[in-house]
Amino acid sequence: MKFVFAEPERAALVKALTQPAISSELARLEVKRAVHRINPKDIALANQELTRINFVTISDQVLSTAEAFTANISLATLDAIHVATALTLGSKIEGIITYDKQMIANAQNMGIRVLSPGAKV
Repeated sequence: MKFVFAEPERAALVKALTQPAISSELARLEVKRAVHRINPKDIALANQELTRINFVTISDQVLSTAEAFTANISLATLDAIHVATALTLGSKIEGIITYDKQMIANAQNMGIRVLSPGAKV
């Protein structure tokens, strides 16, 4: 989203991404739905920016990992899929990029490095 809309953290995020991002294919759907809802004329830009991301399938392993989160993990369903994807990828990624406070807290509690370039702490 930060690559499509002019959000305050955009410049820091662009600078921080020194290699192609990896994300759940769920992110592609989330971005397109948000763009259609917020500003449909930006869909071409969204599609272009999405080509810069390497998407991974929502596998049975990802779903099983998300399903196994216990009550002490307070993530909504879609966020649970993103965090489970990060756990499944393990050392193939440096961490998870998010600006969502609940996702940050839960990911950190699970030992995932969290990156929020440009966020005011």
